[in-house]
Amino acid sequence: MASVSRSAWLFSLYLCLCLCLGAEGLRQRGQQLLPGEAAEGTHLRSNPKPIQGRIAGGQQAELGAWPWIVSLQNQFGFPFCSGVIIDDLWILTAASCVAGLRARNLIALAGTVSSWNNSAAGYYVDQIHIHCNFDKPLYHNDIALLHLSGAIEYNAEVAKVTLSEIDELQQGEPLSFAGWGTDSVDGSNSQYLLQSQGDYLPVTECRKVLQNDDDVDLGHVCVQMEAGKGVCHGDAGGPLINAQQQLVGIGNWGVPCGRGYPDVYSRVAFYNDWIRTITTGCGQTEA
Repeated sequence: MASVSRSAWLFSLYLCLCLCLGAEGLRQRGQQLLPGEAAEGTHLRSNPKPIQGRIAGGQQAELGAWPWIVSLQNQFGFPFCSGVIIDDLWILTAASCVAGLRARNLIALAGTVSSWNNSAAGYYVDQIHIHCNFDKPLYHNDIALLHLSGAIEYNAEVAKVTLSEIDELQQGEPLSFAGWGTDSVDGSNSQYLLQSQGDYLPVTECRKVLQNDDDVDLGHVCVQMEAGKGVCHGDAGGPLINAQQQLVGIGNWGVPCGRGYPDVYSRVAFYNDWIRTITTGCGQTEA
């Protein structure tokens, strides 16, 4: 051990944890343990730093290409989901990422694509707002808002996203997403944020592909991917963006990873009224 630097040793420990524990940040059909609960007690290191993984079949994202994405980490600096900056003090994410967790144990890391970045800005969470009908029925209303203890400082690498106000998606419309998930079911995490693109699939068509499953309704957005591409473990809560750089979805659930099935997102336009209600101070709080 004397010849190995502390940074190298910690990174090796991280890789071991990823391989042994697996990233649980994408909800699978039938999964009982939520992503946030799986990561709550996971130790990695005392100082919060991003640890990012891979979208299956994705390409490396450039710094500043996704300025609104954040890495959600527990108090030990272990990442388990993504989130999206929608205002100075607000992060939008999946309810399954934070259900059952304490706000004081969450950190949002912004402005980085590298997993080994000591200079990235970390923001502490002081409130968790979960949709009151989350999982009623199962896999529905999987959306949450996080209130930060301090305002986000914007720059070339950090910005808030514009929410899609009107749902006018057309079948086959290209939609892009990014995340820090693994590149396969049993894959390991890489150092960099990855991105990919798929085509919008209307709800009726999506349900047919998923064998008319009731887990998809008007509150969801489906993205059809080529086989070998798609979201994977660690990608829940991440942004789905249209060509106008508007947020149309939040990573929800799927049949990972890259098996040719549609990936399923919470439809942002469907929840705009709920988002406004919470961010204007009219919702209930979990601290």
